[in-house]
Amino acid sequence: MVTRIATAMLGLLLAGTACLTTAADDPTAVVRETAERVLDSLRTDRSRYQNDQALFGLVREVVFPRLDRERTAQWVLGANWRTATPAQREQFITEFSDLLLRTYGTALRQYDSEKLNYLPALAAGEGKATVRTEIIRPDGPKVSVDYLLTNRSGEWKVYDIVIENVSMVVTYRSEYAAIIKRDGMDGLLKQLADRNHSVNS
Repeated sequence: MVTRIATAMLGLLLAGTACLTTAADDPTAVVRETAERVLDSLRTDRSRYQNDQALFGLVREVVFPRLDRERTAQWVLGANWRTATPAQREQFITEFSDLLLRTYGTALRQYDSEKLNYLPALAAGEGKATVRTEIIRPDGPKVSVDYLLTNRSGEWKVYDIVIENVSMVVTYRSEYAAIIKRDGMDGLLKQLADRNHSVNS
C-alpha cells in the first residue's frame, strides 16, 4: 500500500514539470502549482531537504493545505466515522496525516527521471473534479494516477488518489475496517500512533 501511495505522491511531485498555471478555480492548476512549489524548494536547496525534519516541514507547509485531510479521513473510516467520538476523529486525522506525510517524503526521495502526461480533466459533479495523469517511466510501463478533488469553500483540495483504478481511500478503508472490527477504534489509533512514533523517534 505504501508503494502505491508513494507512486501517486510522486505523480503529484512530477506535475510540477508541466507549465505552471495559477488559477484558484482550476483543479489541474492547483495540482501543478503545489508540485512546482515543492520542486523549486528542492532544486534551490536539495542538501537541506536530505534532513527528514526539513523535508516533512516542507510537505506540511506546501502540500497539506491542498489536501482535504478531514474529508479523506472521514471517507477512509466510512461507517466507523459516525460511531467515533470527536476526540477519536481528531486523533485519527492527526495520525493518518502523519502517515501521509511520511509517504510523501518517501516519494520525494524516489524522484528520478519520470515525466508526467496530463489527460483532459473530468467534472465529477458540482464541486468535484478528477485530474487525470499518467506517469511515464523510462524503464517500465506508464502508470495512471487520478487525483480526485473537491471544492467546499472556494478552494480545490485533493481527497483521494486512484492508481491504476485502485483508490487510496477504499484500500485504507478495507485495511482499517478489519483492524477496528478486531481491536476497536482505540486499537487502530494505537497502531497508527505506535507506527508513527517508531518512524519519528
